[in-house]
Amino acid sequence: MNIQFLADLGSGPLRPMLIGLALFGMVLAVCIWVMEFAGWTISRKGFVRNNVPWNATTIALIAVSAAIYIVGRPIQFQFVPGIGGFNPTLSLAPILSVLFGLPGAIGVTFSMPIGDAISGALTLGSVAGFLSHTFVTWLPYKMVKTPNWKYPSAIASYYLWAIIVGPIIHSIVIPGWLDLTHVVPTAVAWGIVTPAILLNHGLTSAVVAAILMPILYPVVKARGLYWKDRYQPGEPAAKKPVEATPA
Repeated sequence: MNIQFLADLGSGPLRPMLIGLALFGMVLAVCIWVMEFAGWTISRKGFVRNNVPWNATTIALIAVSAAIYIVGRPIQFQFVPGIGGFNPTLSLAPILSVLFGLPGAIGVTFSMPIGDAISGALTLGSVAGFLSHTFVTWLPYKMVKTPNWKYPSAIASYYLWAIIVGPIIHSIVIPGWLDLTHVVPTAVAWGIVTPAILLNHGLTSAVVAAILMPILYPVVKARGLYWKDRYQPGEPAAKKPVEATPA
């Protein structure tokens, strides 16, 4: 699957800018994880404590998210051996993050290199793949209003951040790094890897989310595992969070 338009775009005059954006995205991802593991986050209230309860439930959610993401990684049709291909498991990244919050984002993002190793795709490009996953996990977790798809605004919010914005950033960071480090030729990085990312995290994710989110959210909510029922950034730890109803 080679999209000539993207290959020409990535190898043309915009190439230095795209590589620069890729490097900026990787640095930004490092800053995000340092911030979150230090106990802080960004919210509408500004820079606040993330209030994630580091208990047995949190650890279990991280482990479950990682296990789901790792188990499905070998199931793929590779367009570029060892680099990229079609894998529907990748579409679960924003779903797990939006449902479980930071534990889901951590489980998916930090299991990515392990999944690459198991599937035989561990390369220098995995550095970007790991960091770039921040934008299809942490970003939807922070920006999606609610997984309750009874509200049209919830669906719109999910598709905007999890299906459009996150994957677009993801599809710049990884090819930009692959191009810069010469893991693959420039035309392959932008003409094949970019559309593979958009297929997995965009088109496929849009279909999978429409099927799974209405099924999973009520189950997760009923068991008290939805992240807003467990913690609220910037709120006193003792205060029980209440999910706001979208307008």
